[in-house]
Amino acid sequence: MLGDRKTHGERVSRRDFLSIAAVGTGAIFAVSVPTTSSAAQKKFTQQQAHYQPVPKSGQRCQTCALWEAPTSCQQVEGSVSPAGWCVLYAPKG
Repeated sequence: MLGDRKTHGERVSRRDFLSIAAVGTGAIFAVSVPTTSSAAQKKFTQQQAHYQPVPKSGQRCQTCALWEAPTSCQQVEGSVSPAGWCVLYAPKG
């Protein structure tokens, strides 16, 4: 079946072809689809988000949709001040 090697010039059966295609497609799909746990753990560093511990133009982490009390953010790593600000700021809607 799959372990059998075909010599040059021999035809591959439809069954062998479909088996190989199914295994290859499954492997590609498994590698390309991220798991929810790895996607949930991916956050920006404070430097990448241009985080600052003071508000900017009246925008504060505490009024952002990404804010998680008491000192966390859904998208930025580390401790975040309620009075802070970053480029990911999105007002609560």
